[in-house]
Amino acid sequence: MVGTSGSWCFSDNCANHLWGLGEGRMFCRFQARVLGLLLVGSLSSWAMAQVPLEGFIPFVGMGLSDEFERGDSGSATFFIAEPHNSFVGNPLGVGNDAFYDLALFDSGAATHILRRDAHINFDIDNEGFDGTNIQIVGGATGQVITEISDPLGVYIAGVSDRTGTGTTLTMDPNAMRGQSSFSLLSAPAVGWDLPNIIGLPMAAQHQIVIQNDNPQIFQHQGRTVRTPEIELRDLGDTGHGIVRRAQMNLRPAASFIQGPLYVQNLDFTNPNFEFHENPQSPTVIQSGGLYLDVDMTRGVDDIEDKEFLFDTGASLTVVSQQTAARLGFDTILDTPDFVVQVEGSGGVEDGVPGFFVDELKLDTVGGGFVMQNVPVAVLDLTNPSDPGNILDGIIGTNLFVGRNMVIDTTTSIGQGGLGPSLFIGDSVLASHVWGTPNVVGDWATATSWTANGVPNELWDAVVANVRGSDQEANVAASSTVYRATVSGATGARMTVRVESGAKLTTFADLDIAEGGRVHLAGGSLDSQFIVNQGELTGSGEIFVGNAILSAAVRNQSGRVAPGDEAGDPIGHFDITGDYVNDVDATLAIDIGGMAAGVSHDLISVDRFAFIGGTLEANLVNAFVPEIGDSFVFLTASDGVTGQFDTLALPSGFSWDVTYTATSVRLEVTGLSSLLGDLDGDGSLTCADIDSLTAAVAAGSTSSSYDFTGDGLVNAEDIEEWVVNIRGTLMGDANLDGDVNGLDFVVWNNNKFSSSNAWCHGDFDGNGVVNGVDFVVWNSNKFLSATPAVPEPASIGMLLVGLFGLAAVRNSGKK
Repeated sequence: MVGTSGSWCFSDNCANHLWGLGEGRMFCRFQARVLGLLLVGSLSSWAMAQVPLEGFIPFVGMGLSDEFERGDSGSATFFIAEPHNSFVGNPLGVGNDAFYDLALFDSGAATHILRRDAHINFDIDNEGFDGTNIQIVGGATGQVITEISDPLGVYIAGVSDRTGTGTTLTMDPNAMRGQSSFSLLSAPAVGWDLPNIIGLPMAAQHQIVIQNDNPQIFQHQGRTVRTPEIELRDLGDTGHGIVRRAQMNLRPAASFIQGPLYVQNLDFTNPNFEFHENPQSPTVIQSGGLYLDVDMTRGVDDIEDKEFLFDTGASLTVVSQQTAARLGFDTILDTPDFVVQVEGSGGVEDGVPGFFVDELKLDTVGGGFVMQNVPVAVLDLTNPSDPGNILDGIIGTNLFVGRNMVIDTTTSIGQGGLGPSLFIGDSVLASHVWGTPNVVGDWATATSWTANGVPNELWDAVVANVRGSDQEANVAASSTVYRATVSGATGARMTVRVESGAKLTTFADLDIAEGGRVHLAGGSLDSQFIVNQGELTGSGEIFVGNAILSAAVRNQSGRVAPGDEAGDPIGHFDITGDYVNDVDATLAIDIGGMAAGVSHDLISVDRFAFIGGTLEANLVNAFVPEIGDSFVFLTASDGVTGQFDTLALPSGFSWDVTYTATSVRLEVTGLSSLLGDLDGDGSLTCADIDSLTAAVAAGSTSSSYDFTGDGLVNAEDIEEWVVNIRGTLMGDANLDGDVNGLDFVVWNNNKFSSSNAWCHGDFDGNGVVNGVDFVVWNSNKFLSATPAVPEPASIGMLLVGLFGLAAVRNSGKK
């Protein structure tokens, strides 16, 4: 989630603080241990979700000029920003060459903010627009100190007006609109990883038209930018064909009527001071925000007519802890449906919980706006219109994916006019479903789809198996769609194969659902984010994110296995972004030699790796490691967080998994001939049998789990491990050799849960603790895997214990 919602106030305890700027980018770290994007452990919640977890991110091209009003100009309002419908003044840039850059349009941001590199490239200091006053910017993840500039001109336009991209962005100044006499902020070089920000003051003076029917996808500084086209028009210029309208509440309305302003220089101790030089504050809409009335329902709980901040900088909808409680979700006591990280002005905050609401409704005329099964994160954020208090919630762009929108802050004065409005169009996306029954079909062939045509940027591509047995969609040439979902079924896998030299690009997400597989045969993927509940295999490059904003490849409940199971088993994924391996997910590594990415699998991540779930390793190509051999299979330049919960490692060896700050490696520490020792620790414990039951529940085909040798991984392997390898009885949850009341308590404590662990009562490995598992326990209850009569040594110890007890009783009588 990107977000910079904020406010600015003049009270003593708020002086020099600009709260909420950089409230953060939330990128999802799905965690199946907390039911990751699942309700009651069911994958159907994600599949049924009408609203995606993340929405679009609106970018514009921006330029600056030297246009401003002086304090001695005679104007009584020189410190109020003046709107312009064209570029006014001389453009700023090093050597008098106009510089342009990308900026996030963020209606929740109190002002405009420059990154440090943009500050330098606009030549702010040498042009004489640098100030000496500072502003503290506060967000969800901390605070940073920014610099307040002298007033200047700020102009923006949609990126379809770009005339060049690459290392630098070139814009057509004739297409730009904006405002002059604007004092903005410059962020520090360290501590600000967000883009340039164009904030609420721009929306206060111009109508903002968001055109999702005109998606822009291009390369800038080596990264993919994906944004709807943005157009600025005059306030009150209707809805441009959009009928559905939600009334926005301007808080406080007086600040919008007055307009964006900065606090001028008030240094009366300096006889030469000028009012417009060195402002005391940046230009803001004082304590300003755009609000919508929201209704939500979750089960029997609901809220009505709560004011949520409308924030185009938030790609995910957010509720406060109090709002969550009103909807029946307690952040302290309840297990969340998913977990996200927040990356904002102060760094990364981990473990922000989220849940699904059954229904979200906005009050609209010209047609209703009701969404089902809506994901929301829970985070307390300062109310920009009421500093010191908490927002009820934020409406993010994930509610409006694929819809055109118009933001019009026209104030209602007297009679007439619509007043401040948010116009919301219908979806502009076209659903295209895979239609050919052929074993292999060409992605770019019109007849491969039920709605014939060549895939394009407005396609919602649904690639589902229609043959009933394995199918493949072959991407032989680069292709772009809005979003794509790949799905199949048991015995009917659907594979999207991306050939060498080809790239599959999505404007939004790539969802690999159950039974779906994406295989990189030397090709590449480029998406805003990727969710895997199926399989991701092969070798190639993967980019996830938007411009400088990074996202994640999220292995939620699926299998990531570099290499080709039918050919070369060794593979290498090079991920630009983050990698998340959830607790219900498997990372499968093949080891066939010592060279990373050449003879054993490697995943290289240029940001963070969040680790959980299962690590499965297999020896291939007849390779036999020696004691001391080590294999780095995962690297993450910005850091590794967490550890694998379950290990399934090649038998015959003792293994050590080492987690460094930026890598994970496997090392052979000894030889072990203990059959069934899946984690290589030299003993048969819950970790081993839990790994096996999880593998059965996940439908694994790894030979590491096939203890019966029949080529299958199923309940028979569980029984083989328990009875013949471990030497105990089915139903012995704690592996103590007895099936008794202790094992029943384990079953009872976890009954009807989605646990796939033997030691939690899942005795058949179907992923659910239910009545079938009780029957297993009941059939062996009160039986022991060892003789019931104690051996002589045990009898002797028992008699000693009885004599001791008698002695204590006798002494007590004295």
